[in-house]
Amino acid sequence: MQKAVIDTNIIVRLIVKDDDRQRDACLRLLERARNRELVLHLLPVSVLETVWILEKYYQLPKKKVRDFVEAILNTHEIVCDMENVFKSAIAVYEEKNIKFADAVIAFWGTEKNINIFYTYDKRDFSRIPGIEVKQP
Repeated sequence: MQKAVIDTNIIVRLIVKDDDRQRDACLRLLERARNRELVLHLLPVSVLETVWILEKYYQLPKKKVRDFVEAILNTHEIVCDMENVFKSAIAVYEEKNIKFADAVIAFWGTEKNINIFYTYDKRDFSRIPGIEVKQP
């Protein structure tokens, strides 16, 4: 089976629906994956970039960003490394109002049984249960 990487702009087209022609093409791509013609891979950096674009460019509220990201991560036709990290991070991002990248860093660490984090950004990391925040 053929494998392919999908870029952030594919995800954004599916979410924001601002270009019907491109969105339809992206939906056809998902259909090909659904029909097992190919496997689509979403890189972790693209998840981070998607959140950033939805926040900064489209100025969506965190609740909407969370809903969209969870929908993408729950799309069976898309394979994403660190899926569990992103699912935990996007929930805390919205619920505790912290930066998504900080939440990803924290949950990546906790998934690896690392609970000590050195940072100068105490505000975000201290809002995540089980994290011990220290400064160098």
